[in-house]
Amino acid sequence: MLGQSLCFGKSLSAKPSAEKWESSRIYLSAGLGGLQYSFEPSAYRKLFQPTIIGNSTSTCYSFVNGSLGFPNQIIALPPARSFQLMRLESDGHLRLYDSTRPVFDVLSTVMDYCDYPLACGDYGICSNGQCSCPSLSYFGFKNERHPEAGCVPLTTISCNHRRDHQFQPLSNVSYPRGTIFQSLATTSQSENVCKSSCLRDCSCRVALFQNDGYVESGSCLLLSEKKLILLVEGSQEHFSAFIKVQGDRSEKMKIRAAVSSVAAFVSLVSVLSYAVVWRKKKKVDQENLIFIPGAPKRFSYDELKVATRKFSVKLGSGGFGSVFKGKIGKGTIAVKRLEGVEQGMEEFLAEVKTIGRIHHLNLVSLIGFCSEKSHRLLVYEYMSNGSLDKWIFHTSPVFTLSWKTRRNIIMAIARGLSYLHEECQEKIAHLDIKPQNILLDDKFHAKLSDFGLSKLINRDQSKIMTRMRGTRGYLAPEWLG
Repeated sequence: MLGQSLCFGKSLSAKPSAEKWESSRIYLSAGLGGLQYSFEPSAYRKLFQPTIIGNSTSTCYSFVNGSLGFPNQIIALPPARSFQLMRLESDGHLRLYDSTRPVFDVLSTVMDYCDYPLACGDYGICSNGQCSCPSLSYFGFKNERHPEAGCVPLTTISCNHRRDHQFQPLSNVSYPRGTIFQSLATTSQSENVCKSSCLRDCSCRVALFQNDGYVESGSCLLLSEKKLILLVEGSQEHFSAFIKVQGDRSEKMKIRAAVSSVAAFVSLVSVLSYAVVWRKKKKVDQENLIFIPGAPKRFSYDELKVATRKFSVKLGSGGFGSVFKGKIGKGTIAVKRLEGVEQGMEEFLAEVKTIGRIHHLNLVSLIGFCSEKSHRLLVYEYMSNGSLDKWIFHTSPVFTLSWKTRRNIIMAIARGLSYLHEECQEKIAHLDIKPQNILLDDKFHAKLSDFGLSKLINRDQSKIMTRMRGTRGYLAPEWLG
């Protein structure tokens, strides 16, 4: 709190995070060289000095209104408007609060996002302020909306099948810079010996090896889930990293694969006899869509099934279907799977024929579509910060949107609606404007989504002559006009 001091030989200690590692400790201590940030038990150290002004014999960093430091070493802080306190929190950030509202990240001027050891959680890789998982084939985010919570293996490592354990090499990855790596690691004759040690220890999940130079020997660090699996992007010379995954190399699986191959071959022969009939049916099924002028890209159902990992990561759902996260190449997409045969086809045709030709800064773009048999899917651009309701109805004040951001969102919604209702070639009434249908990108720019409830209006129509659709309480003025 205001008026308190941090003196030489003393330190602040953050409360351990129950969501991450209960054994971890984060400290901020005062010394002659400046403030030292440390993280145990990973032997992480970072020293920085406030701005030096003149000379001082003080041995304490004082927290006063507008600054933290010695009389001659200052970290500038926002002036207090009310009761003010500073807290070293479980994620490692030193935050300044006015009452209960966070107003400033004190160390943000001297520490990058990836300088915080807990920035991306277990198995997470921190790079330029972004969190990612080591391999999309073996890992996924614990929480899609909060990548900083870390990653989890998609398959459980079984100690009963150690012969199936394999390593996934990680390129351009190292342990957090600032860590005294040699103090944690043991001497190893070679990289292969280090990996073998991890294979013999079932609890080991990551093997890190740092070569001594031009010889094979070096330092080996084995990480388990009881320890800290911390990784950052950025190569260090002679540094290698390997993550253990559960392989599938048993003889039983080989036999099963061989039997499956034979069965697939027999099935293929049978399927070929129906190929001509199927192709004709497919042609009829696609006639309404394949020749749409300027239509978005057509995807096969199998392509989208692979892209979404069999529709495993669900982003949300509505009256006309569910939305899943997917990845095509290096790009992330959102796939809307329409449900309900009659409504699905009706909305599908309206979406592809009209929304596919509409492009506006404040409207979610339609990238492509899929039409195979009963499958009707729409492929949209991915909005990383999700829907607006997740932010404005959030109970934690840490995630409260600033008033400037809220104003920008309101203006973006207005611009999008103005374009739909008045400016685009085919007048469209959205009819379902609500926080769940307003999406935010990584910079909190807002875009309108879900035109599945929209209704096209001819320019000479003053009212919409059709059944009411949308969410009660969110109907557009055009409906009541």
